[in-house]
Amino acid sequence: MKSSLKRAARHQKHWYGKWHTWAGITAGMILIIVSLTGSFLVFEDELDVWLNPELFDFEEKGQAILSFQNVITKLKEDYPDWDMGGIYMAEKRNHAYILYLHDGEQAIINPYTAEVTGVRIYRESVMGFIRHLHRTLFIPPFGKYLVGTSSLICAILMITGLRLWIPKKWKHLKARFGIRWSGNKKRINFDLHNSLGFYFSPVITLISITGVVITFSQFVFLFLFLLSFKSPQSIASIFDQKSNYYENAKALSIDELEAIVEKQVEGGILMGINFPHDSVGTYGMNVLAPAVAKTGDHCMFWLDQYSGEVVYSSESKDLKLGKMYLNWITPIHYGTFGGLPTRILALIASLVTATLFITGFIIWLPRWKKSGNISIKRVSVAKKTKAKAVENELESEEVL
Repeated sequence: MKSSLKRAARHQKHWYGKWHTWAGITAGMILIIVSLTGSFLVFEDELDVWLNPELFDFEEKGQAILSFQNVITKLKEDYPDWDMGGIYMAEKRNHAYILYLHDGEQAIINPYTAEVTGVRIYRESVMGFIRHLHRTLFIPPFGKYLVGTSSLICAILMITGLRLWIPKKWKHLKARFGIRWSGNKKRINFDLHNSLGFYFSPVITLISITGVVITFSQFVFLFLFLLSFKSPQSIASIFDQKSNYYENAKALSIDELEAIVEKQVEGGILMGINFPHDSVGTYGMNVLAPAVAKTGDHCMFWLDQYSGEVVYSSESKDLKLGKMYLNWITPIHYGTFGGLPTRILALIASLVTATLFITGFIIWLPRWKKSGNISIKRVSVAKKTKAKAVENELESEEVL
């Protein structure tokens, strides 16, 4: 019985080793790119401010910040032709207001004066370039799903790697926890690969799985609706809310709408607004409520632009699972849910992921070369044996 279990364990480890190797070869280069770009995106807001001081360094810093109403009123006066899609306050970008236009551009707005400091297409900025590379590899939409599939492979690599980490004999377990710096380069590289993989596998697995969920979000939302026993058509209905329009109807002011949503959430702060596209569209209001996570609890309300009636909200029962997705998946993926400590952990884990693929490649390459040489030798021996057999056959025919 004991020998059977040992054989089964060896067989299992053999196949885990094959899966681990080929999964790493298949997705390795993509995951190096994704993990390195992801390490920058952990501090995307701060880096964007540092790289673009002309947009985000405000001389009036420390003064009272203008309300959404004041900013939007001034923008409509100064830029009446702008087709505004939405606006939000970028807290980590020195509280700048960022306005999204329907032509794909974004305007950066001084929160103290409502002056526009610049208009840009974010993808053409340094951090936008990095984000686009991270999410699509510059080959959308195919690249997006390639990244998501590679993230899934990364999770598989972490699981199979943990199985391979377990030594054949338990007395060697202690050696797996550290790095033997006195060994040769190959030994140090092997220990580094094993140790980093073991210690960071939980964090890397979480980042990988959340990356898969973000990539395939449309399918995840569909699944969440099925769990809520709602029809898939409900997804479209969320984003197709209507205001009750009547003749000579007058839209409410932003201040009035803000007061309505703040009553809905105790201690809530308005963080963003999506504007209605036409006379029957609704306002989408993003309200931040206090929560355990450092990123807060984001609540969405769709309001009738004339009456202020809440026609739909993220607090409804059929959106509870979806709200959990919005509040936790992205914060876990970028490590923002616990503030600076978890962001630093996510940064290190991203760099470790790239390191694991590099050290893994260094481990695999000599083995691959060795197996190739063995195969060549086997072929050579087989050819010589065949040639000798043919020669013997010809000699026997001559004798006859």
